[in-house]
Amino acid sequence: MNNISSKEIKKNDFKKTFRGYDPYEVDAFLEALSLRFERLLEENTGLSSRINTLTSDIDVYKENEATLQRAIVKMQDLAEEMIQSAKKKAELIIREAEVNAQKLAQDTEKEIITRKNELEELKLRNDKLVEDVKLFFMEKLNEMDEFVKARNVYKMELSRHKHEFEEEDQVQDEEQSLRKISINTSGTGFSE
Repeated sequence: MNNISSKEIKKNDFKKTFRGYDPYEVDAFLEALSLRFERLLEENTGLSSRINTLTSDIDVYKENEATLQRAIVKMQDLAEEMIQSAKKKAELIIREAEVNAQKLAQDTEKEIITRKNELEELKLRNDKLVEDVKLFFMEKLNEMDEFVKARNVYKMELSRHKHEFEEEDQVQDEEQSLRKISINTSGTGFSE
């Protein structure tokens, strides 16, 4: 009786008994019941189809949800990997920067030491040059002093010689004057 159809409800014949139900009423009731049953079966079929569709959609949604869950987990893992990778890269960059900074500091320190050495060498050269110039000027001053002394000696000697020459000249002048006088007087008869 579970699989009864609306046609079976309509065609079903009941035995007639003496004190039974009115056959027209029973037929009308069975007709109404058959129509109602047929609508319920159609509605049930439609609902079953709808349930199947919804169940299928739910299965798709569950599958999508599972896919999304897997994707979320993968994205979280990927994000974690990216974070770890970024941290490692950052650490490498920091280490590399520290090494470069240390190398640059060492190079700068070497350059400073080299420049200091060059400066010291230039100072020594400058000091030597100043000392050489001082010595040169001292030698020239000494030479000039010697020259001045020699010149003074020569002047003194010249002056002495000049004085002697002047005295000789004077003596000669006097002698010449005397000669002139004597020559002049010899003609007059006068003598000195």
